[in-house]
Amino acid sequence: MSKRDCILFDFDGTLYPIAPYDSEQRLLRKNAEGKGTLFRMRTKRLIAQDQAGKLLDGAFHRQYARLIRSVTPQMIENVAHDVSSLVTDSDVQALSDVAKQADLAVLTCGTENLVEAFLRYVGLENHFFLIRGKRIIWDESAKAQLIVDIDRPEAKATALEELRLTYRSIIAVGDGPTDLPMLQASDFGLIIDWNKKQRDYPFETHSSLSSICTRILTYLDRA
Repeated sequence: MSKRDCILFDFDGTLYPIAPYDSEQRLLRKNAEGKGTLFRMRTKRLIAQDQAGKLLDGAFHRQYARLIRSVTPQMIENVAHDVSSLVTDSDVQALSDVAKQADLAVLTCGTENLVEAFLRYVGLENHFFLIRGKRIIWDESAKAQLIVDIDRPEAKATALEELRLTYRSIIAVGDGPTDLPMLQASDFGLIIDWNKKQRDYPFETHSSLSSICTRILTYLDRA
């Protein structure tokens, strides 16, 4: 943390487009490969419920924790590599450019391990000083366990406020309803709509990371 301003990004659907599964859904699918029929059915049902927005107040985290017990670090690497391919060189350069002007961080309800691997694959791991979400750790028997930090959208706003005294201004970038508390708590909130669905959000909306970053630089120049 060395700059006067901070930019907070959501991860899934914000730093890359969801097409059609987000990183955790991809990890669930990867983990279900080769498993029995019942396990695959449970995984499919969880993904469908998640995509439909039916899992609230930690319900997804609890089911996710049960289904990823056999996840391995290599699975995380594979998923992060696949997701990183959805980001263009111009998007990466745009993020690198804003990192020269402000400190970057990720606040997500997603999995920190996936964020870290993604940033490493796109060459931005040294540009983000903070990643908060939920973390997979492995016990002595190599079983995966889940530690939840950011458990719901409101927790992103709380995490933002913890940074308030450190920065002159805080910019937040998200992609949808679960990011609204964070955007509302920020000094300047932006929405990225990769698929151009033209939903009506009370925040300025862009269709690419490059456009978002250009707008952020303009804002910082005028701040």
